[in-house]
Amino acid sequence: MLSKLSIHNYRSFKDFQIDGLAQVNLIVGSNNSGKTSLLEAVYLLANQNNPQCLLELLDNRGEIALLKGSTLSINGKLTPRSYQIKHIFPNHQLNFEQGIDILSSNDRPLSLHIQLSPITLQAEPLEDISETDIPEYELHFIYQQHQPIRVPVLEDGLVETRFFKLAKSSRFSLVPTTQHCQFLTTDNIRFSKLAEIWDGITLTPKEDEVVRALQIIEPDVERISFTSRQTSNSGIIIKLSKQNEPIPLGSMGDGMRRILTLAMSAVNVENGFLLVDEIDTGLYYEVQADMWRLILEIAKRLNIQVFATTHSWDCVRAFQEALNYVEDSDAGKLFRLDAKYGKIRAVEYVAEELNIAVQQNIEVR
Repeated sequence: MLSKLSIHNYRSFKDFQIDGLAQVNLIVGSNNSGKTSLLEAVYLLANQNNPQCLLELLDNRGEIALLKGSTLSINGKLTPRSYQIKHIFPNHQLNFEQGIDILSSNDRPLSLHIQLSPITLQAEPLEDISETDIPEYELHFIYQQHQPIRVPVLEDGLVETRFFKLAKSSRFSLVPTTQHCQFLTTDNIRFSKLAEIWDGITLTPKEDEVVRALQIIEPDVERISFTSRQTSNSGIIIKLSKQNEPIPLGSMGDGMRRILTLAMSAVNVENGFLLVDEIDTGLYYEVQADMWRLILEIAKRLNIQVFATTHSWDCVRAFQEALNYVEDSDAGKLFRLDAKYGKIRAVEYVAEELNIAVQQNIEVR
């Protein structure tokens, strides 16, 4: 579990440190204060020796150079998607002087250094690369002070998916040592991914945890099943105690889909990290306290560290209510990100302070 996190030169974080992290951490702050960027930093750090995870983050933000509907190239093959890496640096500018550093303090400290440099070594030739697409730079990923993993970068700051595949297959790559880590955005996870996660949960005690989560919204839920129909919601069916036939998950609203995704992701990352952007998305405020109690219980039992963000006062109030309910209120903390004078700092609220703030309606967001 991370106790302290330092972030330097990643997106809006020029020199940031957050201390005293708890098992469950709720991150609040105004728009553009860096809440999502903080989750991304944890994700990059947890995915040791796996630079390709950066593409997921760029994809989540739409920081791509081609539209999702790729066009055909001259030879009739699909044009590979390109990503703009300049956005991960401060002020959205390629930076050769200062690299990105993400470091943590815990029982097993983790570190990641990302440096953009002029190309110093001729990489293996890429398939079907044109003469105009010769890499000019390299993005170096250095984990725990090991040898760098080098990713080719084009002159205009673009990288392609195949460039990362080349880096992973080169003699500079290391075996990924990714800790269990799930990053949930406000978008729904693909059915195929949920089905894959479910395969590791079904017929285990963790299945009961997922059913219990669904009962927060619909107490009559008895069973859940994934069918072979590969669509977003129709492939997931729910058995209710008062219904003879199962009901498609899509018929039960966005809240059920969200709580299902949260519960499945949580039980799937034992001894790892659960990162959730806008955790209250799709959830009615009256069920959020129960949701937080469940998250706190699962995090303690399965040794999961949770980082979640919100803009919602109802979500903050529900978090405070849940902390009053659990035996160890120190298991959760709220951190507000304040951006002043060009620097972001974290303001910590322990359970007692958060309780006072909620009772007196003191703004903490």
